[in-house]
Amino acid sequence: MNFNSPERLLNPYPDYAIWRKDQPIWWADDIEAWVVSRYDDVRAIMKDAKKFSSTAMGERDHEISLPLLTDDPPKHTQLRAIVNKAFTSRTLKAMELDVEDLVDAMLNDLDPSEPVDISAEFTIPLPIAVISKLMGIPFDRKDDFKRWSDALTGTSNANSLEERMPQIMEMAAFFQSLIPERRQNPGDDLISKIVAAEVNGSALEDMEIVGFNMLLLIAGNETTTNLLSNLLYYLADHPAVWETLRAEPDKIDAAVEEILRFDAPVHWVSRRATEDVVISDQLVKAGQNVFVLMGSANRDESHYVDADKFCLDREKKQDHHTFGHGIHFCIGAPLGRLEARYALAGLLNRFKKIAHAPDAKNERTNSSMLRGFHHLWVELG
Repeated sequence: MNFNSPERLLNPYPDYAIWRKDQPIWWADDIEAWVVSRYDDVRAIMKDAKKFSSTAMGERDHEISLPLLTDDPPKHTQLRAIVNKAFTSRTLKAMELDVEDLVDAMLNDLDPSEPVDISAEFTIPLPIAVISKLMGIPFDRKDDFKRWSDALTGTSNANSLEERMPQIMEMAAFFQSLIPERRQNPGDDLISKIVAAEVNGSALEDMEIVGFNMLLLIAGNETTTNLLSNLLYYLADHPAVWETLRAEPDKIDAAVEEILRFDAPVHWVSRRATEDVVISDQLVKAGQNVFVLMGSANRDESHYVDADKFCLDREKKQDHHTFGHGIHFCIGAPLGRLEARYALAGLLNRFKKIAHAPDAKNERTNSSMLRGFHHLWVELG
């Protein structure tokens, strides 16, 4: 059986439910990996970085190494320390006004008198604007940043790595060109911090700096973009929830957290077994890859009451796996939540309703890993 299929891209959840019930771990020929779907198994694998290495992530889709994402301790710990200060609660508090201003500016440009591609006009550019500001790169290159991100993550319409590689190398060349400038004239931006950083007394190599910045750009926009588009898609389907959130804005954070669980923007990560290990009575041999399905674990009925329902009053709010678990927990998770909160609040303040545009040509991301929309047409009123 294969893991990837066009039908599953539209709605993977029925298959996830079957896998959890009948085959919690199974071998997928097309990806040459074990597929793990139950909550407890997913959590255990993500927590155990010693038995399940992250190096598999760097060898799946492209040859560019992405530090942090594809590193294990102790190097992972050292690299993470470089960017930790950029995501402290104090820094994020200072970012709130910037995010609120960006939301207002982008919503001011929307024309609600006709259907709006809310992905192209809002949920894609907003996170790009925020991460561009943090990295000190020009937002007017936003179309390039999105094009490069899609190529690197495999969410573009390109059918092969060979087709995507020119754009990936274009992205790498852009970040390489910034290194001399930031060495000579460092600023307070993330790129300057990475260029100046040392690990074990030595500066990072240029290609490590390039990979680091590529990771920050895609991580800083893809997850939040998909979070927002999945949430707005759901709310367009459920006008009563939109009305509830307008009447009770204190539930906005709950809505953001629930969509992270209910329709996650990231559905799996890959790990490699470093030793023979048994998962759900199945022997996984050392060196074999494991696809860890956070998107399935988040709907595990053995852990969540009414797991297939979107619930604003859910008791277990932040024990999902969308931002990971263990040492690889997403460092930008608080920023993503902050952006989503202000984005949803801005929309709710301006518009009494949201609905799907008739005859809309919506387009989902072309990925089993990242779930969201490249194009999502709605009516706002």
